[in-house]
Amino acid sequence: MIFSPAGMAIASLTVMLWILWSDTLRARRPTPVLYAVRIALFLIMSGVLLLNLFRYSHIYNGSARTLTIVAALVGFIGAAYFGRKLVKRV
Repeated sequence: MIFSPAGMAIASLTVMLWILWSDTLRARRPTPVLYAVRIALFLIMSGVLLLNLFRYSHIYNGSARTLTIVAALVGFIGAAYFGRKLVKRV
C-alpha cells in the first residue's frame, strides 16, 4: 500500500502532535535517553518528509506541499522542545 504525500504528512503530523501532547500531560518526566530518542525521531521524520518533497516534487500538489512543510516545521519545533527539556533536566 502506497501513501499519498498528503496522507504521509497528516500521519506524521498526527503522531508528532500526539507525542508532544502526551508529554505535556505526563506528571513524571521520562529519562534523558527517551528525550534523545524523541529528538532523533522528530528530526529524522522531518528530514524524510523534506527529502521526499525535494526528490519527488512532481507528485506533490499545493495542499500536499503545504501539509508537508507544516509537518516538517512541527518536527523541528518538537525536536527543539524536547532538546530544551533534555538540557533543562541535566
